[in-house]
Amino acid sequence: MKNADHTNMLLHTDRPASQRKIVDILAAARTEFFANGFSATSIEAIAARACVSKVTVYSWFKNKENLFGEVVKTECSQMRKYYVVENLEGTRLRDILISAAHGMLNFLMRDEMVRFERVLAAEVNRDPKIGEYFLDNGPRMLLGDLTNLLNAAIKRGEIRSENVTESAEMFAGLTMGRMDLFLRYGHKVMMTEEDKKKRVNRAVDAWLTLHRI
Repeated sequence: MKNADHTNMLLHTDRPASQRKIVDILAAARTEFFANGFSATSIEAIAARACVSKVTVYSWFKNKENLFGEVVKTECSQMRKYYVVENLEGTRLRDILISAAHGMLNFLMRDEMVRFERVLAAEVNRDPKIGEYFLDNGPRMLLGDLTNLLNAAIKRGEIRSENVTESAEMFAGLTMGRMDLFLRYGHKVMMTEEDKKKRVNRAVDAWLTLHRI
């Protein structure tokens, strides 16, 4: 079953007991995947942590790949809220991008996220499919959401772009710079809220300068 099918199933499960089990399984899976990566995590360990049977886990998610994808997707939902097209109604694009950039910094600078990405990067050398599971349910999905938002802003006459996907990628690049690389290799980045605010404003204003009508 595809991950999209699982998302639909999770949203439409109306039995409280089933909903609790799904929430417990996802929470347990998040803990295991974030601590151990994909390969070293077993369905048995997830089931034990969630206090459910392996059969219950498989009945909802079919396999470890789907469960991993759902965990990544759930984690990235914290960022997806910034890229909802309807946010353009009554809110300036600059304000939306400021909130998104600030959220991106906080999201990607978390110690647990840095550790998770390090573990995954090491695993991808052994099994490239793990990287695809992660990218499809996380970064690529977020990039698609931001692209949709920017396309809507273009239709409203707020910005211009010859390649919207590249513009979306540029937004992330200006916000993070090389910081994600430094974090991945053990450099501790210390930023106050004021530091983040200045960085975000510079990144967004630089991006808007390149995309103004």
